[in-house]
Amino acid sequence: MKIGRNGWQIIVIILLVLAFVPDIQAQEEALFNGTGFYLSTGQTWTFHQDYSFTLKNVDQSGERGWVQLKLNDTVVKSGILSNNEVFYYNTSTNGSNETVIFSLKVSGIYSGEDTDVVTFFPVFQYYQLGLAEPTPIHTQTPDNSNDTQGTSDHTNAGGKIPGFHAITIAIIICIYSILLHRT
Repeated sequence: MKIGRNGWQIIVIILLVLAFVPDIQAQEEALFNGTGFYLSTGQTWTFHQDYSFTLKNVDQSGERGWVQLKLNDTVVKSGILSNNEVFYYNTSTNGSNETVIFSLKVSGIYSGEDTDVVTFFPVFQYYQLGLAEPTPIHTQTPDNSNDTQGTSDHTNAGGKIPGFHAITIAIIICIYSILLHRT
């Protein structure tokens, strides 16, 4: 079967459109996928795309915790949460479609003499179009030792390849040029 010049042009146009149209699945891509973490009062967990989540305080009864979600050091949502309560952060695209960006469930609140701890499980962060591409991030995390300076690295397992669209388009144009000269 031989494809004519118009057939190749249509195929190339379709491929270019697919390369330039934002990935519809990108909004569904979980950057932080159902795992958990815990924070002591005053500690911050750094997420992808310049978000951070801080446990500000736990009330005297040890039943509720005050948390803040920031984007680039600007508070985007704050809340007071009880055990088993879920913290959601949504954004809207063009003022219409609400998209969940964060979902964190409080799985435990523990009060101690020196510090209070709140555990979050499961935790989800979803890719948000229009923000910085996810990159490996260095996050201070609590540990179970007496060393309060414990740090850990976690990386973006589902990250995107930088420049992927540009490389794909260059390959498509090369193939198109070769096929165009053959016909």
